Amino acid sequence: MLMRRIWIVNMLTLEESFRCERALVFGIGGSGDIVGSIPTARLLELHGVDVLLGGTTWEPVPKDSKPGPRSFDEILNLDKISTTVGLATGETRTHDGLEFTETYVARHYSTEVALIDMSKGAEGMRVGVEEACTDLDLDLVVGVDAGGDVLARGDELGLRSPVTDGFGLATLETLSAKTLLGVFGYGSDGELTLDELEAGIVRAAERDGLLGAWGLTRRVRDELEAVLETVETEASRLPVEAAQGAYGQKQIRGGDVSLRLTPPSTVTFYFDPAAVISTSKIVSLVNDSRSIDEATAALKEAGYRTEFEIERDRLESHS
Repeated sequence: MLMRRIWIVNMLTLEESFRCERALVFGIGGSGDIVGSIPTARLLELHGVDVLLGGTTWEPVPKDSKPGPRSFDEILNLDKISTTVGLATGETRTHDGLEFTETYVARHYSTEVALIDMSKGAEGMRVGVEEACTDLDLDLVVGVDAGGDVLARGDELGLRSPVTDGFGLATLETLSAKTLLGVFGYGSDGELTLDELEAGIVRAAERDGLLGAWGLTRRVRDELEAVLETVETEASRLPVEAAQGAYGQKQIRGGDVSLRLTPPSTVTFYFDPAAVISTSKIVSLVNDSRSIDEATAALKEAGYRTEFEIERDRLESHS
């Protein structure tokens, strides 16, 4: 008789998440990932969960003139809830005029959204989110990654954002609130090949960590189209195009990256974060970091090229 090996006992099933009362659903990878979080927010709301959307303080170069995440010390019009979590509005911006993707989303919906400061490292992000869960009565935190590079083992050649994903996973690992990891877009960031993405899902499933999936409905697709009229993002935009039938090869990042859109690009897959963390080489490297510099140095020493270095080089090329 075939025996299924169970490596990790899930603390939460997808169905159990529907019984939570208030959730933070945030883009784990920075920038436009908050847009990819919207389908998950709508799924939870269908089951009566009150949802606060959120994202991080990291915008890409050249949209931002500085590489790396912005600290709260640089940001205006932000209601600080904890050391690294604040509530942004359509008026939130940096001292030098940068508007975050979260600013545009807050303006679009005329509501507050959470903004998470990543500059204080994984430890600072984790402590701040934990404090916010208490202050905002959150009993569920869902991190959503657009594209799926969060599922990387760590040795994939196309990996470009180990810092943000490592911080997000490290945060989900230790919160007292229930947690889920979502992947929206199935390769739409071009970092993992479809084979590598599939391997990541297999690793999680083998550890009993694949919790379910939900596809992009026509109503939510139309909602995302409206948001994308003012928000610039490639990884969260391509799944909307896929929902309109635009499958096949696509070029992103100015033609530097090629990827393939498929029907699963319209689906959000949900995972037990522990199952993904258990096979990640990245989380342990950034887990104890107290600043972005500490995390970047640890990854660089281990042989990784981080998004901070990529953005710094990109900034130099635009100067």
